[in-house]
Amino acid sequence: MIVLSNSTAQTIAAGQTVTFDSVSLHTGNAECHRKGSPLVRLRCNGLYEVSFSGNVTGTVAGPVQLSISIDSTALPDGTMISTPAAVGNVNNIAKTTLVSNCCGGGAITIRNNGTESVVLSAGSTLYIARKA
Repeated sequence: MIVLSNSTAQTIAAGQTVTFDSVSLHTGNAECHRKGSPLVRLRCNGLYEVSFSGNVTGTVAGPVQLSISIDSTALPDGTMISTPAAVGNVNNIAKTTLVSNCCGGGAITIRNNGTESVVLSAGSTLYIARKA
């Protein structure tokens, strides 16, 4: 199991990923992460629970979107969309999904799949745990 967070706010441009610079908890060896990197490598075959939560706002009015992705492909059930009432208003987004890693070495990221930049507050959390 691994729990990651970011210690500073980030602006994530469309198509870019969230970086994580703080490891709150890491047990076992099923997941691998290098501080300051956007990805978590899944080392073992199996079923993983992936959960993300963070506070977001847009740089322009309109919806913002982040997705849980594996190997740069957004998971359909991993998409999080928020529409703050105005620029600067902050909303929480969160999603939990299961990911099957059958080939070993898959990489989990949180990606901005929207068309506008997303401002992500400090303290956003990514949790990944191998379940089976």
